Order: sequence, then structure tokens, then C-alpha cells
Amino acid sequence: MREDSGQKVGKDLAKALGLDPVTVSLRNRGIKGSLVCVNDRLFWRCTATDDEGVRKSRRVPLGLPANSGQLIEAETRVVTLAAEIGRYGILPNPLPWASATTRSSGLPGAGGQQTRLPTVSEAMTQLEVDFWQGKVRTGAAERTWSRLADEVKRLPQQATLTMDLLVAVASTTAPGSRSRLEACKVFKRLAKLVGVNETERLDAIRTPYEPSQRDLPSDAELTALLLRLDRAHKYSWITWALVTYGCRPSEVFSLRPAGDGTAKVLTVKRKGKPPIWRTAMALPVIEEWGTRSVPWDISAPAQYDSLEAKRVTAAWGKWLVSQEPGVQLYDFRHSWAIRSIRESVPTGLAARCMGHDIAVHTRTYHRWLEQADVAAFVASRGNAKPV
Repeated sequence: MREDSGQKVGKDLAKALGLDPVTVSLRNRGIKGSLVCVNDRLFWRCTATDDEGVRKSRRVPLGLPANSGQLIEAETRVVTLAAEIGRYGILPNPLPWASATTRSSGLPGAGGQQTRLPTVSEAMTQLEVDFWQGKVRTGAAERTWSRLADEVKRLPQQATLTMDLLVAVASTTAPGSRSRLEACKVFKRLAKLVGVNETERLDAIRTPYEPSQRDLPSDAELTALLLRLDRAHKYSWITWALVTYGCRPSEVFSLRPAGDGTAKVLTVKRKGKPPIWRTAMALPVIEEWGTRSVPWDISAPAQYDSLEAKRVTAAWGKWLVSQEPGVQLYDFRHSWAIRSIRESVPTGLAARCMGHDIAVHTRTYHRWLEQADVAAFVASRGNAKPV
């Protein structure tokens, strides 16, 4: 069959516009089909079922002229379309962009009139200004902003910020995952800031997240690990200190044992506030270790730098894996908490020694606390006969 002139012109224009890279980008997201142009308009050619139940290959009009300046918006509309099809199983009617071009966005407009929706890049600029308002640029705050920015960077920066786009990109994460939770939280904050409505759609896909339960090392396993370490190594003493005192890995560089079973250590996780000293409690699996030795010494709160702490802690964690594959630094902190429950340390005291409140302590370690309560009750009954 000979190719008619219209088809040939469409293919030539598609090649000139560079539609193939857009198609490849979408397929890398798991979206099947291809971007095509017909009569100087852009379409998404795909196989889809319409609202009458007819499934066939079709060209879905994207409502955009075929020019290079529309390719980002075309990709955004295809992502949105794929999300709608995935959500409902059929091709939406009307198409998502049919009436979404002039909603109020919160961008300044003359005389309070409705203005265009902002691009993702414009919204991100507003988010950055809003985030830093009234904040001191500490290392911890910089890291928080970096996490927010990384979530927003998942969106096509020059695309129009619509709720359809936010839901579509958030839906690419796994249900029940931390990624889904973080995406929905940040996208909702962004939408509310610039006045994009229907944020309840993000709430609807924000499935509950439960971190998986890790198998924590026993006291015998911790003892064996410590005995294998070279005590002269720069990470050796802080590993023993983390096992013994249960502080956060990033706090151990400030820890100073007092010689009476307690230690002075900085509490660094204080929601934007500077670190302060607290008292930690020793629950050792090995009593003695030798002279204090840390790769980065902190003697005052002002010396704590969260970015440097992150760097040193990451290197320490990699070294630990080389010594004991599968073990993480936070496993030692959690093991200390479980040891405190087993040794009947009062919950409030254990929480203070770990540097968090009772609610966090109870929520994090509720399973072991409940086990201890049941065991204590059974023990208190002695030889009482079962009912």
C-alpha cells in the first residue's frame, strides 16, 4: 500500500519535531504508545477502551499544536491520561485537559482575575521562598529542603502544575511505600501553596506506610561482633559506644562516658532547634573498651554540623557492612531499646536516655513493650491454675 501525502508529511513533521525521544521517555515510565502528529496537531496513539467498552488502537487528541514548544506539555498530558486510564480502566470522557487551562492558581493576576496555572518550576520557586521564611539556614534545614526539592524534581519542570499531573506522578510509586507517602505529602503541600484544588485526590492514593520489621542482632551476636573488631580502628570505639548507650549514630561523636554508667551526649534531633546535652545510660554487652576515640570530635553544640555528621556516618555505615553484612547502625540503637525493656528500665527513663518522648518510644517499640507486659503478668501469677 502506498503511503499518502498526508501520512508522509506527518512523519516528516514528527521527525523534525523530535517526537521519538518523548515516546522513549514515556515508555521508560511504563506508558505504552507513541506520540504522533496529524494535520499539524499532536496525538497519542495507543490501545485503549472507551466508555462504551470498545477496545481498539486509536489516536487520542492532546489538544496541542504540533510544534516543539508543546512537547513538554504533550508529555505531561500523556502521563495524566495514562494515570486516568490506570485508575478507571477506560479512556476518560471528557479528556482531563479539556477544561483545566484557566483555573485559579494563586499566581498574581490583574484585578483578581483568574490566571494561568503555574509551571512546576514556578511553583518550586514559591515553595523555596515559603520554606525558608523565618528559618535559619542550618545544615539540618538544608537537608530538609533538599528532600523536598528532590520530590518536586520528579515532576517535569516546565509542565503546567495540575492536580492530574501530581496524582499521575505520585501514582508511579509503589502503594504502601515510603516513596508514595513522601510524594503525596510534598505534592499536597505544593498544591495548597499555589492554589491548586482537589488535594483530596492525593489523600485518596496516600496508602498507609508501615516500615518493615528488621531482625535485630541479639546480645550474643553483638558481643561476638565487638570481639571481632580491631580496637585500634577509628570506627571501633564509636561502634562499642553506640551498642552500649543506644544514642543516634550521628550523636555518638559527642558522647563522653562519665565512668559511672552514664554519659553526656548531644541530642541533635530537635525540629529546627540547636542540639542540647542529655544524659545517656550504659547497658553494655561488653563492659570495657578502652580510651575514647572518635573520627570527628564534638565538644560543644555549636560544633555540630548535620552535613558533616551525615558524611562521617555514611562512611562508618559502609565500614560496618564490610565487617558484618546486613547490619545497620540503627540496629544497635533499636537493640539497646529492647535491652532496656528486657532489663525493666522504666519507659519514660529509657525514652529520655534515647533522646525522644514517651509517645515516640511507645510507638516504635510497642511490640516489645507489650511482650514484656504479658510476660510480667504471667510471671506474677506464679502457679495459678488456668481458668
